[in-house]
Order: sequence, then structure tokens, then C-alpha cells
Amino acid sequence: MEPDGATDDDGDGERTERKGGDIHGAGVYVGGLEWCDRAAAVVHIIIIGGGDIGYPLASALCTDHDVFLVDRDPLRAHRFSHLDVEFVAGSGTSPDVLRNAGVERCDLLIAATRLDELNIVACSIGSGLGARRTICFVTKEDLLEQRSGDDSLHRNFGIDEIIWPEARLAAEIERIIMAPGAVDAELFAGGRVELLEFRLEADSPVVGREVASLALPAGVVIIALKHEHATLIPRGQTVLETGDKVVLMGTRDGMNRLRPVIAPASSNADSQMVTIIGGGDVGFRLAQKLDEADGIRLIVIERERERGELLAATLRKALILRGDGTDLELLESEEIGRSDVLVSVIDNDERNLLASLLGHQLGVRKVITRVSKPSNHHLFERVGIDVALSARGAAVASVVHGIDGGRSSLLAVLEEGQARVLELAVPGGFSPTAVRDLNLPPDSIIGSVLRQGSVVVPHGDDRVQGGDRLLVCCTEPAVPGVRDLFAAS
Repeated sequence: MEPDGATDDDGDGERTERKGGDIHGAGVYVGGLEWCDRAAAVVHIIIIGGGDIGYPLASALCTDHDVFLVDRDPLRAHRFSHLDVEFVAGSGTSPDVLRNAGVERCDLLIAATRLDELNIVACSIGSGLGARRTICFVTKEDLLEQRSGDDSLHRNFGIDEIIWPEARLAAEIERIIMAPGAVDAELFAGGRVELLEFRLEADSPVVGREVASLALPAGVVIIALKHEHATLIPRGQTVLETGDKVVLMGTRDGMNRLRPVIAPASSNADSQMVTIIGGGDVGFRLAQKLDEADGIRLIVIERERERGELLAATLRKALILRGDGTDLELLESEEIGRSDVLVSVIDNDERNLLASLLGHQLGVRKVITRVSKPSNHHLFERVGIDVALSARGAAVASVVHGIDGGRSSLLAVLEEGQARVLELAVPGGFSPTAVRDLNLPPDSIIGSVLRQGSVVVPHGDDRVQGGDRLLVCCTEPAVPGVRDLFAAS
């Protein structure tokens, strides 16, 4: 695996760009795309480190924002040649390199190399040179705790946010567990709007039916559908099939009434039995959260004696089993197949896959698995794993979703970038128009309208008016058309 550009301590750096596969000096083209003046709400972002975190960050952000990628290895520029990203070769701790990347007008600096010390210093220097906000990725949990107080990283180094990817992964898994039957869950608008994703089982009442014929609760709408490998915005005549992933958006009340319609098997449970395999960083943090939750019966399987003793001393209600989560005899003897959810978060993809497949074979309803290698993600889902998540992916998503783009913000990326959820501000002078008359691009749908503190899940006759904020789901090619429709005049 290539380094993240975390070993260069000096050097002035040289701004380089890509065109037609060659590295050039500073110019006006990057990756074959021309830079142009954009709306004032576009954010100027500097990402330090072009590795496993820097690349997906740049990929997700470059469509909507001005992104500069700083990495000490100039040969790494080719990796970003197809993105609208300006590559700056040099050390992220060099003031000259940061100035080359426009740090004096930087809205957000993200330090995402593999060296905590370099990330901390880069954020400190960037903040001192004018970066308005800094995010520092760390690999050690103890650094996450240094967020406040006299000795805090914020006070001493100007760091606004610290991200430990393992903590973000644990939080994402917890959110999915607390949404019975769902394979993904997100909250928008301060928790007033929910997004839930379900995989349709053969016994689901909606299988074989057209979307228009579904008796969905008020305040709920289907915004996306993944069939086999394609993600689409469904229409009334779209037929739902076994194995499809259905993404819905709606009010919390509407979502609470949704489960009997989509996933009746999960709607009657007053409690859940959850088994965690692996008591490491992610498993421990997740277990602490679930141990405090109502309606959770928790089992943790950990093979290391000392770690197991720490878990037993920390958790009040959980049952701690010492053993190997890939041991079929252990899983059978402890009746792990009765679990509603099995979470395998061992720090090894092969063992996670084996434990998850055994759980499926024993009858576990929902299996959530940690995957570290990006190339393994498709494999895990192909062999039947319900939810495959990575610490890097959870951390990247938390950054992307937290950036306020002014009139247009990216809230969520669905199905590995095939669809997006945007929040759009309708200009004050926009004439009230019925949804059916908006001329939205074909692959787009308005999931919710936020208006004066209330949430409306619109139908065709409902009107959009100036001052509204819209939550819109659309495929990637439809993004420009959606934005143009509600652009300020």
C-alpha cells in the first residue's frame, strides 16, 4: 500500500496539475477539466495526504468545491488525474507548500496522512496561515480525548475537529443497530428527517408490487432503489424484487409506522439480541454504547484474556465470552444464531468474513461486518453480508456530510456514489410552483421540504416556494441539473 505522503519534513513544493496524463506546472486545467468561477458558497478545501483517506475525500468533494490535494510524492498526481482536483507536490508542514495551495483563503484544511504528529503540525501551521477551519485525522484513541481543556489540541494547535476513524465506525454501526430491519440509517435536519435503507426479503409484503400500489405511511417516500448493480430513482411503475435495496426518507413518525409495511419481521421486537465478535477498539466502543441502551441484550466474544477481563470490568449488562468468533462449535453452543444482529469487527477481513458467513448460516437476521480493504467491499456484499462498513468510509462520510455549502450542501452519498442526497436552498424570489411542474431532471426526487421549522414530504400538488430548503435525492449525472433549477437568479 502506498504511503500517504507522511514522511516529508521539508521542501517548498511545487504546484503541479494533470492534463493528458502528464504533470505540468501551474495552469488552468486539472484532469482535463477547466477551472471556472463558481458560486460564493463553494468551499476552498486543502487535503493533506493522498492515500486511503485523502483520495476518497477528494473524490467526494471535488464536484462541489475547490479542492487542493497536497502530497510529498509528485508521482501520485496520476491517481487524481480524472478528478477536478489541483495537486500540490510537497510537505503538508511546509508553509510555502500550503501557500501554494491557497491556505490564506482556505475554508477547510483536512490533514489525513498516516502520521498523527504530521497531521497535528500541518493543522497548526495551516491555522496560523489563515485556514478558517481544520480537521485532524488521528490513529490513536488517546488523541481523540484531547479535545477540550487547557492542554487540548484545539487550544494549543488550532485544531477544530479530531477524527479517529474507529470511533466514527462504531457510531455508524450503533445507528444501524438502533434501526431494526434497516441496513443503513441517517438523520438530517437535526433529527427531524430520517433516511432508512432496507434489503427486501422474499417474504416482504412489498415484493412483486409496483411502487405506486404501496400503502406507505404518510410522511414517507421511496427516494432510491438499488437493483442488482444499478441504482435508480424509482417511478410509480417500478416493480420491487427480492434482494433490492430500497432507500426511504421521511419524518420520524412516518418511519416508525413504516417497518410493518417493509420489514414486518423486525417491527414487533421489543428488544434485540446483539452479538459483537471482536472486543478491540471498535468492538469495545460499540459495546459501551449498546450496554447503556434500553432493549439490547449484548454478547461480546473476545479471544484475548486480558481484553476480555477489561470488557467484563467495564460493561455492566453484557455477557463476555472468551473464544474465537470463527469457531463454529462455540457459536452453536452459545446459540448465537438466535441473535437479531451479529457485528464482526475483528481487525482482519478474512476472519470477519468467515465469522459473518457462519452467523448467516446459523440464522442471524442481520450481519454487519467490518471491511478494511476497499477491494473486499463488493466481495462481502456479493456473498450475502447485509452491511459491510469500513472505518475509513465512516470517517470520510462524516467529513463530507458536515460541510455546509451555503445554497447547496451534500448530505449523503448512496451506493458508493451512484446517488446523492443534497440540501438545496430555494431562492427568495422563486415563484411558488407545484412539485409536478418543477421540471426536475428525470433521475431526481424531492424527499422532504424544510419550511419554518416543519417538515413536509411532498406530493405532486404540493408547492415549493422561496425560502424552502429541499432534501433532494438524485443520481450523479442529475446533480448539475438539480442545482441549476434552484440556482439564485
